[in-house]
Amino acid sequence: MMFSYEETEAKNQNSVTSEHLKRLPYNPMELARELKTFYISASDNDISDMLSAIGVEKREELFSHLPSDIMMDEAQHVGKLGEALPYGDLVDHVESLAQKNNTKPCFIGDGLKWAEVHPIVPFVCNIRGLTTAYTPYQPERSQGTLHTLWNYASGIAKLTGFEAINASLYERSTALFEALNTALRIKKKANKVIVTAGLYPGDWEVLKTLAKETNLEILKAPLNDSGLTDMDSLKSLIEKEGAENLAAITIQQINNLGKCECVHELTDFIHSQGLLTIGVIDPATLAAGGLTPPNQWGENGADMIVGEGQNLGIGPNFGGPGLGIFGIRFNDENKTAIRSTAGRFVGRAKDEDGKDCLVMVLSTREQHIRREKATSNICSNQSYLATIVGAALLAKGEEGLKKANLMARERASQFAHFINEQTSLNLLYPDTPFFNEVAVETNVKASELIEKARIFGLHIGVDISDRAGKPSVLIYFNEAQSEEDVAKLYQFFRENFQGEGTESDVADLPKEFLRQGEVGLPTFSFEELKSFYTKLGDMNVSPDDNIYPLGSCTMKYNPYINDYAAGLSGFTDIHPQAPLADAQGSLEVLYEIQEQFKAITGLPAVTTQPVAGAQGELVGIKMFQAYHRKKGNEAKKDIVLIPASAHGTNPATATMAGYITKGRGDSATGIVTIGADSEGHINFEELKECVATYGERISGIMITNPNTSGIFESKFKEIADLIHSVDGLVYMDGANMNAIAGWLDLDKMGVDAVHNNLHKTWTIPHGGGGPGDAIVAVSDKLVDFLPGKQIIKKADGTFDVETPKDSMGSIHRHWGNFAHKVRAYTYIKALGGHGVKEMAAVAVLSAKYLFARLRDLYPTLPAGADQVPRMHEFILTISKETFEKIQAAGTPKAQAIGKIGKLFLDFGLHAPTVSFPEPFGLMVEPTESFSKKELDDFVEVLVGIHKVLEETPEVLTTAPHFTPVRKVDEVGANKNLILSGDLSTLPELPKNIIEPGKLKEMGTNKVLAEILKAHQQRHQ
Repeated sequence: MMFSYEETEAKNQNSVTSEHLKRLPYNPMELARELKTFYISASDNDISDMLSAIGVEKREELFSHLPSDIMMDEAQHVGKLGEALPYGDLVDHVESLAQKNNTKPCFIGDGLKWAEVHPIVPFVCNIRGLTTAYTPYQPERSQGTLHTLWNYASGIAKLTGFEAINASLYERSTALFEALNTALRIKKKANKVIVTAGLYPGDWEVLKTLAKETNLEILKAPLNDSGLTDMDSLKSLIEKEGAENLAAITIQQINNLGKCECVHELTDFIHSQGLLTIGVIDPATLAAGGLTPPNQWGENGADMIVGEGQNLGIGPNFGGPGLGIFGIRFNDENKTAIRSTAGRFVGRAKDEDGKDCLVMVLSTREQHIRREKATSNICSNQSYLATIVGAALLAKGEEGLKKANLMARERASQFAHFINEQTSLNLLYPDTPFFNEVAVETNVKASELIEKARIFGLHIGVDISDRAGKPSVLIYFNEAQSEEDVAKLYQFFRENFQGEGTESDVADLPKEFLRQGEVGLPTFSFEELKSFYTKLGDMNVSPDDNIYPLGSCTMKYNPYINDYAAGLSGFTDIHPQAPLADAQGSLEVLYEIQEQFKAITGLPAVTTQPVAGAQGELVGIKMFQAYHRKKGNEAKKDIVLIPASAHGTNPATATMAGYITKGRGDSATGIVTIGADSEGHINFEELKECVATYGERISGIMITNPNTSGIFESKFKEIADLIHSVDGLVYMDGANMNAIAGWLDLDKMGVDAVHNNLHKTWTIPHGGGGPGDAIVAVSDKLVDFLPGKQIIKKADGTFDVETPKDSMGSIHRHWGNFAHKVRAYTYIKALGGHGVKEMAAVAVLSAKYLFARLRDLYPTLPAGADQVPRMHEFILTISKETFEKIQAAGTPKAQAIGKIGKLFLDFGLHAPTVSFPEPFGLMVEPTESFSKKELDDFVEVLVGIHKVLEETPEVLTTAPHFTPVRKVDEVGANKNLILSGDLSTLPELPKNIIEPGKLKEMGTNKVLAEILKAHQQRHQ
């Protein structure tokens, strides 16, 4: 693996031409890390010096403690990734892929509405302090992200009338599944819900998939011959099932035929039965000029809402990233239901000086705290989509959103009149009101009509013949379609369906279906918002600027070119329901990333549908269930084994899949926890006892490898063989693939399913908490059970899709987070097979180098594992004597590690991961993105912090000292929930006492002096 970093970097620079610089919205020559070899900042000398410092000569020795029989055959697997593409060639390559998509005037809405993208969106998407920051677990350093989420929640609250808006879920279908389960937790004796048949079919598919093997039973209420929910059938269904066994009924304000349901009548009826109303909404239609907000449905309003928010921010993007909107009532009449919800909320808080600030609240329901008792396994949200939507709502404002609604409604109404009066066609259910979608009966096969329109140059809509029971298309209108687009649509129908038509009226929307009055949204100027969001970005810190030592999170550099590729119009403007012949560029990306991860993992098949690591886990476990179900063993396979060292999402995932933990000893079901041995590995003897005890009842095991202590499970293959001996399956949590990618063959290890976090190893920005993204690779045993669609390459070089033979179903309404697949694909093309191995090697080298330099200063965890080789991350702690000094100086032991984390903020850094997986640990992961000097500077910070703890531990009582706000009162914020607020003016933002960049320039000793000075001033 000998080569020159400097020579490869020169190739990158030389490949960038003046033409590239004209097309790129940034200059890569001016970005410190952008043209580095494989985005690795270390030089050849850095690598050599770090290898020497840890006592090895070559990279291969970094992995010498791993079993030789599981190493990757480079030629067979990673070599298939090919050579790294020089930077300029990579630009040309991704542009050519985007151009293979044929975007046309689009009238497809259905499962994913879309709208005009405001110029504020690309601006905010380029604020790296927001896009690359981590989830705001350190609120003092994350007020920028928290403010963007507050704007989002407050804006959606205005539109919907709901007081509590979650900081977002994956997308609409998974948000609905979470709402249904929330209903079961509120109505504790019920296990059934009803969803009306007007739900989008893609959402139905997700609900059915997720509900299998769980205690949630979903019943369907049919539509009548007017295209609306059949009230008589609904009443009969409730009578048959018994209202006491039901928790909620889900209704769609605009159903999958484009018709507007009478939400008032439905809501009042549902409440009369003692049930909860869950409303599926399109938030854009709730602005002025639109439909009745859900808080005004019937006498008391809906109880929960879900919807898709992607259309409020970004283009179709072949379906993702999406934005799952979730809201619940939180008022004087209902203060407790919110405690049963999933995910994150942002609340108002005070810092220790009484200054207003923001913080995440209600986290006690989450998987990192409650593990198998968690409300959900969702740990990342769609934070950055929420950020964008919040900005777009403020930019479009009352008038912009109103104009969009009025134009969409007018265009739909005029087109309906046109169909009636000037063509030979009829409207579907002509007497039923609609808003912005027109359902038209066709006198030809709808699929043939759509293909004819495609050739004509239009994406005219979607085939809803199966839903309607007759040949029909659904046509969507919005403000983003040009007058020329609309004229072309009319032309197509005139040429193909010329006729006299009739003078029949088009159904109008009753007044009670429409919002009365204004929303109360302000409108700010573009310049005001640019300045405001720039300041929010400055309140965070970025991996662009300095080491971001957050263990388990792989906060590496996020290349600009990835965002450029994902933002190409050929990718952003194609609808996920567009004809596949016009989406060949998108299909090729998905096909190629399938092939890339087959090579990277050594496994034979891959799904690209999951949208987060935790959802990837769920896909794996649902495939386990499908495998056992196919063999007739689903009832028997009621045990999942999970090591204590696993990430909290693992037990939460198994519970969410239906493995309910109860009982003791031999009679136990659900999750059985396996302890660790003295060296931090899975306790193999304990595992063998569990297999002897539960035997054929074991569905599978979930193992994080390397584990959360940075230790590789050296007996992994033996563990896999043991589990396979009782027909169990092996899930490997791939959150830490950054340590082993390209080096280990997961097939040889015995892995049956593994997820890769694309927002960790594969450089997708964390975005303040998401969107995350994932792929799942599987063994031969699970190929037939993969979710969604597999992309296939035909003999003529074009791409098509197929459904696996025994597919577990779908876990996304469309193709997953497609734009993130573009980002990951672009990154892997920049690395090639050699670069993937180098990435992992330098990540491990960086961690081993830091570990070697710090282990004599700080004790390490797990206790007793000091001599066990670490890989990409490690855990530091402090001595018993230091804990005693800290306690004597005023900080309780239980708070000590958290307060030490705050000291990192005082050096302009983000903190390591605090108190996970060890309650008294600081988990550090340096990644491969930083130079030796940056690592050495980080060591100096740790030396300085150690000095503080030993000599002046009292300063912990006032940390942090230089952030925009001081220590946040999180307990108070959770006790007194305030979850949305007024948006009429932009708030005055607090400023850093000392800017992070300035702290970096000052050096450790000067910062230490400033910390002590600030502490003393606090006590004067």
